[in-house]
Amino acid sequence: MEGSSSTGEGPRDASGCQSDRHPFRFTAEDRIRRSSDYRRIGKEGARHRTPHFYIRTLRNELRRTRLGIVAGRKVGNACARNRIKRRLREYFRLNRGKMPSETDIVFVLLEGAAQLSASRLTMELDRFFERKPRSAPDVSSGG
Repeated sequence: MEGSSSTGEGPRDASGCQSDRHPFRFTAEDRIRRSSDYRRIGKEGARHRTPHFYIRTLRNELRRTRLGIVAGRKVGNACARNRIKRRLREYFRLNRGKMPSETDIVFVLLEGAAQLSASRLTMELDRFFERKPRSAPDVSSGG
């Protein structure tokens, strides 16, 4: 069957891309997965800070916004780190429209981030993304 996927991910269009029927999905393509990408974003990306996060942003050429999360042991135990990462992914999934388009965004969690409630996390990130421009600075191609 051409219009559906055997993996249960939902309908796909003729190009094999997932359709816009499920705009709030968080797929593997939405994640920054390679360590070389994290290094590049850390080195070349714009640096921002909120009370509980360092945020790095860098334009990409992938026609999508991607998310990366760095949570060291100082943030809390494994349970606490996983909880805050789930909350960040959920925020990203639901608020993608507030974020710069075609940009890689890496959140580096600071001490105290694991204690944030979902509503406080939302308030902090809404405040950050409302005051930032909708497009990240283009620092690609040698500078």
